[in-house]
Amino acid sequence: MAARVGDEPAAAPGLVIDDRYRLDQVRDEQQPQPSLHTVLWRATDLSLGRAVAIQLISGLGKRDHKQLVGAAARASQVSDARFVRVLDVGRIEDGSTATTWLATEWVDAPTLTAAVRGEPLHPEVATSLTKDCAEALAAAADAGCSHQRLHPDQVLIPRASGIPRITGLETAAVLHGATACTDDVRGLGGLLFAGLTGQWPLPGWSGLPAVDQRVVTSARPRLVRAGIPRDLDELTHRMLTGAYPDARAIARALALQPNRRWNEPVEVTDDPRPVILSRWAWRLVPPLLVLAIGIGGWAIGSDLGRVPSSARQPRAAAPAGHASAPGIGKATLVWHHPPSATGFDPEGDGQENDDEAPLAVDHDATTAWTTDLYRGSSRLGGLKSGVGLLLDLGRPTSVSLAQLVLTAPGADLELRAGNTGPQQADDLPVVASQKQSSIKTRLDVDPAVKARYWLLWFTNLPKDGSGYRVGVAEVALYG
Repeated sequence: MAARVGDEPAAAPGLVIDDRYRLDQVRDEQQPQPSLHTVLWRATDLSLGRAVAIQLISGLGKRDHKQLVGAAARASQVSDARFVRVLDVGRIEDGSTATTWLATEWVDAPTLTAAVRGEPLHPEVATSLTKDCAEALAAAADAGCSHQRLHPDQVLIPRASGIPRITGLETAAVLHGATACTDDVRGLGGLLFAGLTGQWPLPGWSGLPAVDQRVVTSARPRLVRAGIPRDLDELTHRMLTGAYPDARAIARALALQPNRRWNEPVEVTDDPRPVILSRWAWRLVPPLLVLAIGIGGWAIGSDLGRVPSSARQPRAAAPAGHASAPGIGKATLVWHHPPSATGFDPEGDGQENDDEAPLAVDHDATTAWTTDLYRGSSRLGGLKSGVGLLLDLGRPTSVSLAQLVLTAPGADLELRAGNTGPQQADDLPVVASQKQSSIKTRLDVDPAVKARYWLLWFTNLPKDGSGYRVGVAEVALYG
C-alpha cells in the first residue's frame, strides 16, 4: 500500500488489512503535522463481525512508528470504559514507502465539537461531561498514561448513555508531536470552557472559534456567555491556569457542582419555602399561563397528524413495577432509578457494546442492548464461553425474581450475583438459569439472594441473519 504525504493513502473500500480488517468508508482526513497524513476509515473486523475504526497514517518514520506502537500498548492497558479501546496496530511496507495502521473500537457518536457548534451545553451537562473525562484521565494516570492532546474532537458523546468516550489516549500526542501537546489539567479546563461557551481557549487546535485575547488572558467563560454560575466560572479559570495538581483533584471539584448527564431530564421538585414562593408568584404565574396555553395548542395540533394507536408497531411490554415472587408473594422493583449497566466481555476485548447497555434498563422495550454478531457457531463462534450484561445496584440488595424482555427467543442464559465486582463470569455464582429462553423470560431466585452485582450471562445465542446474536430490551429485578 503506497502512501504519499498530502495524498490519500492508496486504499479503497473493500481492501482487507492484515487479513482481518476490511475498509468500508472514509470518515475523516487530517494532516496532524506537515509530514503526516491520516485517513480515518470505518471498517469491519471480519473475525468478530463488528465495526472498527482504522486510521491509516502515511509519512510516519520507523522511529515514530515504534513510538506509536508503544503508545498503543500502554493505552490498551487502561481498562476505564470511557476510553475508546485500542485494538491493534501494524505497518505495511511497500518498497520505499510505508503506511502505519491503528485499529480502535468504533463508536458511532458525535464529537463534543459537533455538539456545541450550534449551541453550548447547559452548565450542569458541561460539568458532568468534564467530570467523567477527569475521572477517566485519573484512572489513566494510575496506569502511567496521559493524553496530552485533549480537545473536543477527541471526545465522543453517545446519545443513548450521555457518557463521554475519549479517543487518542497516548497515541494522539505521538501523531501531533510534542509541540502541540497540552497537559491534561489545562486540557480538561479547555473541554469545560468549550462545553460552556462553544469556543476554544487554548492554542494548537482550531476546530471551534477561538476566544478573543481579553478572554484568553482572564480564562473566564462568563465573559463569553451569560448565565454561567460564578463558582463554575472560577473553577474553569483555575483549571485553565493550572491551579489543580491533577485530574483527580479536578474530578473531586466538579463533583461538588450540580451535575446532569447529556440525556438526563431536569428534575422539577417542590420548593419547601412558601415565603419565597409567595414573593415570586406574581412574576411566575403570567408566563406560566402563557406556556400552558402554548403547550395545550401544541398538543392539539400535534395530535392531528398522529398515527392511530391501532396502526403502530406492536412491541413487547416493559416489565411492570410489581411482580409475584416465589415464597414472598408480591415483589417490588428494587430500583427507583436505573442502575449502572455495562457490557461484560472478560474473554474478548473487555467490552460488549457498552454504549448500549443503559438501554436495557430504560423502561423502554423498543430499545435494547445487544451482543456482538458472532459467526460460525451459536456458542459465540467458539471464541469465548459467554458474554453478558452487568448491573451494579450500588449496594447489596435482596432479589427474588428477574424478568427479561429479549429481542429473540432461543438463548441460553445464566443469572449470576455477588458483592464483588467480577473479573470473570465465574467470580459470581449462578443463582438462576434458563435454556432456550423465550422473548419474555422469568428467572426465579429461590431462595432470594442479597447482592450488589448482577450478571446476565449468555452462553448460547439465537440465529440472527448470517450470524448469532441476542439483545436485552429490558431487565427488571424484584425483591
